[in-house]
Amino acid sequence: MEVLKKASRITWRTVRIFFECFFGFLILFWCYAVILSRIGVGPLAGDESGEERTTVYITSSGIHTDVVVPLTNKYINWPVELGLSDSLLTDSVNTHLAIGWGDKGFFLETKDWGDLKLSVLLKATFHLGSSAMHLVNRPEPDTSDKQTIRLSLSPKQYKALIAFVKASFSKNEGKYMQIKEHNYGSRNYFFEAPRSYGLTYTCNSWTNSALKSCGQRACVWTAFKDGIYLQYGR
Repeated sequence: MEVLKKASRITWRTVRIFFECFFGFLILFWCYAVILSRIGVGPLAGDESGEERTTVYITSSGIHTDVVVPLTNKYINWPVELGLSDSLLTDSVNTHLAIGWGDKGFFLETKDWGDLKLSVLLKATFHLGSSAMHLVNRPEPDTSDKQTIRLSLSPKQYKALIAFVKASFSKNEGKYMQIKEHNYGSRNYFFEAPRSYGLTYTCNSWTNSALKSCGQRACVWTAFKDGIYLQYGR
């Protein structure tokens, strides 16, 4: 009986220490996230002011952020590049492509918050899952929406963004790896992506990195979309 009591005390002490460390980590993480997301970097000075510029956008659903680019211009034709249907180019309404990176489980298994599984949440929190690119063919964003940030990129800056986005896809023998089975509409496209999602690198961290890649105002680091929007006075 005494042995059982000692074992019980040891078990409870271990559980208590675990939770104290876990919540201590969360508090430190939150402080780290708040401080670094409020420190801005860039923008870098442009060197092609006389060149034709490309308008791109940052948009948000409230939690997740996307980079929105024209479907095509003289620098890249995204449907052709990604092996999508050329018919996208004939649509005069849905002229843009929203591009985002994130956890594959969240994208494919969690269409609504009510669908969220604990296993998906844990994998996405601790870098245990795989990732994917989610693309949506959509109209040009409305700049009157507070969730929309408009950016004007020089040719050099847009080419740098193109390179960053292309490097965010996984490839097999040089071909992009499209995920064709999903429960979203016909204007949604998913592709395999490298790297794992987690607390230290989220969908918003990816968007922040995209901004850095093309010399735009960004955070030192952020896990949340608020850090990005603070840099643009939102």
